[in-house]
Amino acid sequence: MKKKITIAALLALAAIAGQAQDMIKTATAPISFSKKDFADTIKIKITDGAVIVPVEIEGRTRNLLFDTGSPLGLWYGQKEDWMRQVMTDSLTFGDVNKRSRNQIIYQFPTIKMGNLQIENYPMIVEDAISEFACNRFDGVIGFNLVGKGLSFKLDTKDSLLIVTDRKKFFAEEEKGQPTAKYRMKRAYCPLVYVESPIGWIETVFDTGALNTWIALPQELLDHWCQKSPKRRKMLDDLTIQTDTTINTSVGIYGFSADTIVGRLLHFPTIRIDKLPVNNLYITTAHPTMRVGSAVLKHASLIIDAPKKQFVFVPHNGQEITVGNNEAGSISFIPSEASDTLGVLKAVIRKGSTAYQKGVRTGDYLIEVNGIPIKDICTYMLMERKDVEALFKFRSPDGIEKVAKLVRTN
Repeated sequence: MKKKITIAALLALAAIAGQAQDMIKTATAPISFSKKDFADTIKIKITDGAVIVPVEIEGRTRNLLFDTGSPLGLWYGQKEDWMRQVMTDSLTFGDVNKRSRNQIIYQFPTIKMGNLQIENYPMIVEDAISEFACNRFDGVIGFNLVGKGLSFKLDTKDSLLIVTDRKKFFAEEEKGQPTAKYRMKRAYCPLVYVESPIGWIETVFDTGALNTWIALPQELLDHWCQKSPKRRKMLDDLTIQTDTTINTSVGIYGFSADTIVGRLLHFPTIRIDKLPVNNLYITTAHPTMRVGSAVLKHASLIIDAPKKQFVFVPHNGQEITVGNNEAGSISFIPSEASDTLGVLKAVIRKGSTAYQKGVRTGDYLIEVNGIPIKDICTYMLMERKDVEALFKFRSPDGIEKVAKLVRTN
């Protein structure tokens, strides 16, 4: 049985409503493109369903995460001389950890994406997330490009990005494929409906929620069941296991971890609007509600701007079946800066294969296949294949443990 081993990461950016929405729209308005009536194909990189797009900025190749959950761009690192401040007022942003900060919006003079030049693209600058990006990408490109009329195909099967301003360019490919209509929330954040065994859920479609299928916070489920024994029973019937676990997330303003009582839920079938997904297991150890990038491991995605819809193209030509009942069985969180015993600590679900092999929450990850884990990036940048790897752990009291586990893409 395969174990799913991840470092939880939700990199979404959410602007606080009201004035923030108006400022984002104002900052997005000057965006312009060097071409009209065009279509271009770009080679991209796919990591855990996340789409990483190479662009050229100031003569250098940069890699940007295509993040439908972000209303504008994000740059990881320090402000550079060529960035132009858009307006004198600062803007308050919040992230998935419910932390907020005042930010200045900057413009990038030119971003070259394939043969297309994008002028006056707005981004905020933040270096707190750099240690978790691990040089996989330099920042985020947001959904505001769709709001400006561009349509995209995120071809996660052949690692290609197709970008166009033509209204019916994808019409033939879209025929007969499952779709999901979206509506905009908070200036360029798309909301979709998910039909689940507990009812319809309207949530953000967020390709920046890395390696996530559906995030359902335990806090929200508790509120949903609070005054309804019928709902509580329904949730209990879907629950495979209830366990004390650690809710972890990475936001643009840092990392957070909270201990909660979470559930492992089995959804025999869900629908992301018209897209059926079968045999899905999810955990409730998430701080926010959203559909994430794991969908793109199984399907390419067309974002049709004129129709305001997502079109899914499953890689196997059929509906998606997941079938991973080890979902969330083991993940890792960074140790505190002062901790000298190791840089990553395991979070283990009781009853999982890792648990049966003696690994416990709080054990330190020391090696994978003989490679010492010296920092978080050592682990995150390792090649992941559906094969067993030898994991070495060390408990806080010094006992070493070795277990064969499967790293999955």
